[in-house]
Amino acid sequence: MAHPLLESGRTDPFARIPRELGAQLRPLVPPMVEESLEGIRRRSESHSPPLGPAEVDGVRCALTAGVHGFLDRVESGPSPELADSLAAEFRAFGAGEARRGRSLECLHAAVRTAAAVAWRHLSAAGVLTREYTGSLGEAIFAFQEEVSAAASEGHARVRGAGAQALRRHRLRLLEALLSGQDARTAAELAAAAGWRPPERAAVVLFPGEPGEQGPVLPPDVLADLDRPEPCALVPDPGGPGRLRALERSLRGSTAVLGPGVPLERVPESLARARELAGLVRAGTVPDEGVVRWEDHLPALLLSHDTELIAAMARSRLAPLAELRAPQRERMADTLLAWLESGFNANEAAERLRIHPQTVRYRMRRMEELFGARLGDPGERFELELVLRARRLLGPLEET
Repeated sequence: MAHPLLESGRTDPFARIPRELGAQLRPLVPPMVEESLEGIRRRSESHSPPLGPAEVDGVRCALTAGVHGFLDRVESGPSPELADSLAAEFRAFGAGEARRGRSLECLHAAVRTAAAVAWRHLSAAGVLTREYTGSLGEAIFAFQEEVSAAASEGHARVRGAGAQALRRHRLRLLEALLSGQDARTAAELAAAAGWRPPERAAVVLFPGEPGEQGPVLPPDVLADLDRPEPCALVPDPGGPGRLRALERSLRGSTAVLGPGVPLERVPESLARARELAGLVRAGTVPDEGVVRWEDHLPALLLSHDTELIAAMARSRLAPLAELRAPQRERMADTLLAWLESGFNANEAAERLRIHPQTVRYRMRRMEELFGARLGDPGERFELELVLRARRLLGPLEET
């Protein structure tokens, strides 16, 4: 890997510093490191818990290696071997901090403090001259950036590997819950995934074509948008503000939200969401935003067994069979509007946007066709049921 100070075509500030300066500064390393550590301790204690002994030792080793590495560069000039060795040491330090769950703020503060302390020691030692003050400052700054970058690289690698491992655990947990895995296995997978099992959860399916950028879901939502059937599992779907937060994160996407169920019944929520997703794909239910299972229970019920509802439609709507198709449609719409309006011709007319007299005329014709059935509450219920199914699914009596 190329190092910033060793790339060809760039001026190396170390080349403009007398090499004997390195030997002059070696004795200053221990006090410089300890003074830097004291400054870091004071800064840490002002806004966070005090550094522990292990943290202090780790920073001391890193600072000592850094200062000696800087002086090696002054004395020996550009050396890929030395640069690689120092970069490896700081990458290891960054990786270690990531494994302990710590950020690199302490190291960055240490490097800045050490640079200021080194400059003060150099001034006190009388080794700074106008001739190479600028080059030395440039070299310190560049070296500081180099070791910080190496530490950040090691830190990012471990964090990235940890994130990937966590994602794998979460995907395994999602699949286990969708398949109805036993409670003990699900609990073990949840612990490995760092996921707190809720009392209830709901499956979300994405029935449309995936967009260029998938939805940014809340962190506690288990999701796999790369599976053949993209889906997610939402904890506590009925919790305060949960639906609103979900709608915000899914803005611009169509999502089908199944019912909230206990974790052991997640496959049931998946099955219900699949039924509703089928209606969304068919255009029976509008695909606008988050489509909730609870909001479309009549449509789900009426479409559950279309052969049964078609047989019922053929039986109950048989009196309309003698009419021509256009007339049959008008009469069916009028009868449904009349039933939904509580037998009020004026309200039915408003629903259909026609004159009330037209509704009355058609209903007199209906009474001729259906006879006493329109006066029977049970018959009216069955007629409204099949007419609603007809409006939802089309003229089923013709199938």
